[in-house]
Amino acid sequence: MTHDRNYLRMMHDSELTRYARDNVRTELEIVLLERLEQVGDLSDQLEAAQAEIEDLTSSCDYWRLEATDAQDALEALQAQLEAK
Repeated sequence: MTHDRNYLRMMHDSELTRYARDNVRTELEIVLLERLEQVGDLSDQLEAAQAEIEDLTSSCDYWRLEATDAQDALEALQAQLEAK
């Protein structure tokens, strides 16, 4: 038997859900398949959120550096005005 429990355990989630969709027989199997697909969607959403966090962190770092540079330039101009 090629589709015993150990074989099914080794399948990737997407392969397993595809296999399950083709072999669903009971209401319980349908509900469990839906739950498994929701878990897979959550994993994809988590990856997307982590990528967005990385992008936002990079952007925040850039703008923090820009603000620091602007503050330094402002302080330099203020020092010039005070010196006159």
